[in-house]
Amino acid sequence: MPLKILTIEDDPAITSFLNILLTIYEMQVLIANDGATGIEMARTTSPDLILLDLMMPIVDGWKVCREIRAFSQVPIIVVSAVSNKEKIAEALAAGANAYIEKPISIEDLVSQIRQFAANKN
Repeated sequence: MPLKILTIEDDPAITSFLNILLTIYEMQVLIANDGATGIEMARTTSPDLILLDLMMPIVDGWKVCREIRAFSQVPIIVVSAVSNKEKIAEALAAGANAYIEKPISIEDLVSQIRQFAANKN
């Protein structure tokens, strides 16, 4: 059974890129293009892992992370261009399990996804 990855990201180019690449690695990719939809999908689709952007309009990634943590312990990997150490620390304090800075290395991302999935079982 393929890993189910929920990507919460407002940039359609990035979600398309992740969808194509993670599908090659035999993962099922679900996409939410805003934070509110991402929270609802996290609640209703039971993903194995969430990839979360921080800089999104209306509901930012920090709030999304806190909201998801209120009902789920699903692993969350923040994938963001934010390089400010305090903002990264805030994301981890909000409940993220890991942080990967954009631009991403797909090999590193897949490795982290597989590591968290293995630890979940």
